[in-house]
Amino acid sequence: MEDTVDSLIKEKADIKEKMGKCNEYLKELREAERSADQRLLQKMDSEGQLRAANAVASVSIREDLVAETEDWDAVYSHIAETGNWSLLHRRISSAAFKEIIESGEAVPGLKPRTLRKINFRSN
Repeated sequence: MEDTVDSLIKEKADIKEKMGKCNEYLKELREAERSADQRLLQKMDSEGQLRAANAVASVSIREDLVAETEDWDAVYSHIAETGNWSLLHRRISSAAFKEIIESGEAVPGLKPRTLRKINFRSN
């Protein structure tokens, strides 16, 4: 049977519906995991444990130091003064770039590239 636009739209709708159900379930599982992790952290802290294991799995508490931004202007000033650009992720804002390009300007080191994709809305 040859693909038609109609059959491909129906196929995509079916896939999107299945993905939606999977994503709902995945969201529930992630929330359940966060809850279990929080309770496990509390229990291990109250017992003074950093590691624990049973016949099913082993767990350990890992701590990472991360930044929480309180004042973006102060951060940007620091980066400009020190040249410590490693504090920022290397990613260009697509919305800001598109706005600049549409105004007729260019940004040195960047070139526009068009991404094509199917926009899908179910009825």
